[in-house]
Order: sequence, then structure tokens, then C-alpha cells
Amino acid sequence: MCPSKLFERIERLFDIGLMGQANVLIAGCGSGGGNAALQLVMSGIRNFSLYDNELLGEENVIRHVCGLRYVGWRKVDAVADVLRDRNPEMQAELNDLDLMKCPDLDERVRKATVVVLATDKEPSRYRINQACVTTGTPMVVGRVFTRGIGGEAFVYRPGEGACLACLEQTLERSKFREGVREIDLVSEEERDAMYGLPVSEIKDSPGLNVDISFITCFHTRLVLDAIADRLPERPKNMEPIPHNYFVWGNRPVHPFEKHFQIQRLPMAARPDCKVCGTEAVS
Repeated sequence: MCPSKLFERIERLFDIGLMGQANVLIAGCGSGGGNAALQLVMSGIRNFSLYDNELLGEENVIRHVCGLRYVGWRKVDAVADVLRDRNPEMQAELNDLDLMKCPDLDERVRKATVVVLATDKEPSRYRINQACVTTGTPMVVGRVFTRGIGGEAFVYRPGEGACLACLEQTLERSKFREGVREIDLVSEEERDAMYGLPVSEIKDSPGLNVDISFITCFHTRLVLDAIADRLPERPKNMEPIPHNYFVWGNRPVHPFEKHFQIQRLPMAARPDCKVCGTEAVS
């Protein structure tokens, strides 16, 4: 197929040319980051910086965009190959490294139009959050709750709302964290037990791919909105999204009361935030 025809069915929806100029940094190429990257390349995004330092294992395949043929590949290579299959004009900078050991992280983040935060460990999330606040770079976080009962999507808009540290401080006292343990917050022993299961069983513990996909869609849509915000003029049919935090429930398990429940919340920056607030230390 001629690449020029790839987007002819969607180019009437919004300006593919404008959106395609963005440079998207994907922090974490697991099930969440890989799915978000795939949705973005299918939306016309062409420039990616992919970060992950793990290999794709057989146990990953049941929830990942990369199939069995990629087992043993570096995740950044596997995801890039899948993206290139959708758009041969896609350009990807591949970084097989630990973001926590990246001395020039701020400069790498500064070059990005938006950061897709999809790592599964808290230290890297907060380090990237700090880099985004320091450089004034938008960041979008997507997270799935344990057993796939639901999840959340949050966007950091520099100068307009909360950063990830503000969000976490606020949520400590909210009903959305009562009885909900995220995968990244359980102990290492529990995490290993869940992710170390055979392929036939792993889908019953962290959640089905379809459960993750709901969150990935919110995650990706907020990324596109963040890109549109940074353009001289927003593309047609890309109305701004007013809220910066969304909580989604897949099924009626506490704290959710029904299937497909959504909450849209505005999260303001906290003056006492040690990262972006007035008490932040330079």
C-alpha cells in the first residue's frame, strides 16, 4: 500500500500533517505504553522516542501489542517494528535503558512534545514527573487497578493544573483509593506471583487486555489533546478536554458501583506540593 493512502479515511477528521510533527516520548513499552504507541501511530503520529530496558517474555504476549514472534526481542525493538508495520514513515529513537539511571533525563524530556508515562514503578514515575515540571513538558499517565477492575488517566498541563505529586497527595484522602490496590503498589512478592504465572493463568490476575484497553484509550486521547494544545492552532474536530483526571470502572467492584462507570475530575495544583507548588525546592 502506498503510504500516502494510509490515512485517507481519517484525514478529514483532523489535520494529520499538524499532529504528525509531534515528538512523543513513551516511557515504558509494556502493555500500556505499547498499546498507547500503537493508537498514536494509527492517529498519524510519526515521531517517537521509546524507552524500556526489558525483553518481551512469553508471559507478556497475552496483553501486549507484540505477539509470540517477538518473544526474546527488546521491547523497544518489538514495539517499533509493530509501529513501522502500521506506518513505514514512522521514525523511532530506541532507548534500551533504565530511566532512573539516565543523567540527562531532563534534556531528553525537554525535546518531547508530550511524555506518555507508562512505567510500572513509582520511583521512575516521580522522577519523570519532576523532569516534566522542570522542563514544562506535558505528561499523561495511565494506570490499571489490580485485577483490571478499572483504572485512571491523568494529564499534567504545565501551569494549568496538578502534577502527579499533587494528584497522589489529593487521592490519599479520596474514595477512589479505598480498597483499591494498583499493581505498582503491591509488594514485590505479590507482583512476582502475579506476573510470574503461566500464560494460561496470567490473564486472570492483573486483568484482561480488554480491561487494560479501556484505560489505554483514555490515556491516548489525552495525549492527542496535549499535542493539540501545543500547536499554533488546534486541529479541526479536536475540542479541548476540560478535565485532567479520569477514573474508569470496568465492573461493579469497590469503589465502583456499576459497569463502565466514569468520573471526570478537575485536579488543581497544590500550593504545598514539593514538586510544582510554591514550596518546591529548586
